[in-house]
Amino acid sequence: MRTLDLSDINIKGELAVRSGLNYVRLEGEWYRPDEVFQADKHGWPADWEGRVILALTLLAQSTHRTPAYLDEIIEKIPEHLNAKGYFGPILPDGIIDEQHVSGHSWIFRALTEYYTLTRDENIKVMMETMAKGFLLPLKGKFSQYPIDPDNRFNMQDVWKLSQLQTKTKHHAETSDAGCAFIMLDGVTAAYKMLRWPELKQIVEEIIERYMEMDLVRLNIQTHATLSAVRGILRFYELEKDPKYLDYAKRRYQLYTSEAWTEAYGNYNWFGAPRWTEPCAIIDSFIVTTTLWKLTRDVQYLEDAHHIYFNALCHGNRINGSFGSDICSGAVEADDNLFIAPVNYETYWCCTMRGGEGFTRAIEYNFFIDENSVYLPYYNDCTATLRFEQGKLVLEEKTEYPYEGRVSIKVLSATDTSEKTWKLFVPSWSKQSEAQVTINGNKVKAVLNNGFMEFKTSLKENDIIAMEFEQLFYAEDVTLKNNIHGYYMFKYGPMLLGSEAEVQINTLDGNRFENYAESKYKSAEKINIPRDTAFKKAGKGQFKACDSDITLSSLCDIKQLTREDSMKQVLFSE
Repeated sequence: MRTLDLSDINIKGELAVRSGLNYVRLEGEWYRPDEVFQADKHGWPADWEGRVILALTLLAQSTHRTPAYLDEIIEKIPEHLNAKGYFGPILPDGIIDEQHVSGHSWIFRALTEYYTLTRDENIKVMMETMAKGFLLPLKGKFSQYPIDPDNRFNMQDVWKLSQLQTKTKHHAETSDAGCAFIMLDGVTAAYKMLRWPELKQIVEEIIERYMEMDLVRLNIQTHATLSAVRGILRFYELEKDPKYLDYAKRRYQLYTSEAWTEAYGNYNWFGAPRWTEPCAIIDSFIVTTTLWKLTRDVQYLEDAHHIYFNALCHGNRINGSFGSDICSGAVEADDNLFIAPVNYETYWCCTMRGGEGFTRAIEYNFFIDENSVYLPYYNDCTATLRFEQGKLVLEEKTEYPYEGRVSIKVLSATDTSEKTWKLFVPSWSKQSEAQVTINGNKVKAVLNNGFMEFKTSLKENDIIAMEFEQLFYAEDVTLKNNIHGYYMFKYGPMLLGSEAEVQINTLDGNRFENYAESKYKSAEKINIPRDTAFKKAGKGQFKACDSDITLSSLCDIKQLTREDSMKQVLFSE
């Protein structure tokens, strides 16, 4: 099953706004050529550079706009490489720095994507040199990565583990534990491009060590956990060994059972719900969609919808950036009945990850499997679907997630052969009542594993339309590490919240750099009985019939997250 080439999708609507705003943010002062190579002050060579190149390369394809500074950034790479062809200092023989490994994963991802786009042979040569200088010496080292929870920081004769952070005192209480395993993303991308047997052996070694770790006892960073899962899934798609798909499923299940918030975000570390991290949220969106693609298990797809419309959209800020939020529902989190920014903008990592998050959201609108067409997501767009016999050019319009309506008009058709169409109908709707029409005539469609399936041939000006009624419902908090006795109100995939009046209290007046020292003072919590009747009051908005309480979604483009945004999302009687 394949997605469309990004050149064949022109996105519109809210996703176009979000991706455009993020793109503009990534051409701001921190992401320009003179800043990119000196921005990191905390010992993560290649991290900032790789993330911004990756984001701009992907957004260039998904938005069809040439980046303002990408080519200039690429041209400056060689002058910032060491004598062995990679970033940062050359470490002593036999010593591996975890943060160097983590950071270089991003430059390998970035260069493989840039080479795929441009076919610039100079980039391939740079990649090969970097792989020889940085990746090949990793052989045999990951099997020695310290995984004893009681003694790991006393076992640094080979590994220099992620250092205690100095951004704030809260960071200084921990390291980015396990960040070396982010490299599974970069090394599998390099292996996919170069296909060196030595790289395959390194990938296998890293995966096996990763599966040996007790992620919970080690308080491993969940971003590292999910980036590793993405790498494992890429390796599975290359090698087709089922154990790797099983590994990915097991690690994702551990993540959702141990480190998921009620707003579908993440605990930044297993066992430490201090804030969410959009890097991990974007990883989880990609992981869930990929798991659905590989297994056809619709639960993964429904997880992905919840992640996108709640955690990812709320983490996206009004200026196009991304930042961390309260861990809604987590027992140990402050203000855990609410969702609100903890750090308004994490410009040193998460804002850059938004480029891939939105690019994948654009790419995932259509999947093709031989002569079957899947629509697992709905967004306004035009798209060209290519088959052996010809192509279909479609215009899609939708009101999802606010309403269960989508229409697909055929703008042109050089392939008029019969296709099987599969349109997603989620469990939070009246699935049995979903209806499909073509040119206004009802079509016999069968609900199968979360999709309405039907066969038809199409010609120019034909219109496929589908409607399904989404449900308004209350759902209990059930995750094992979260507070029980509370419930959430939802409409479709959207978590609904009550806007709270807040006041930002800061110790030093600097809300960006010293974010962990800043606290939001929330209004007192409100109680809403579970059986309260609500009526629609606008797009993604519902008003209680017997009070002035209004609930609204986390994903409306008109309510992009501000510094003072705060909503109560968990309620009791």
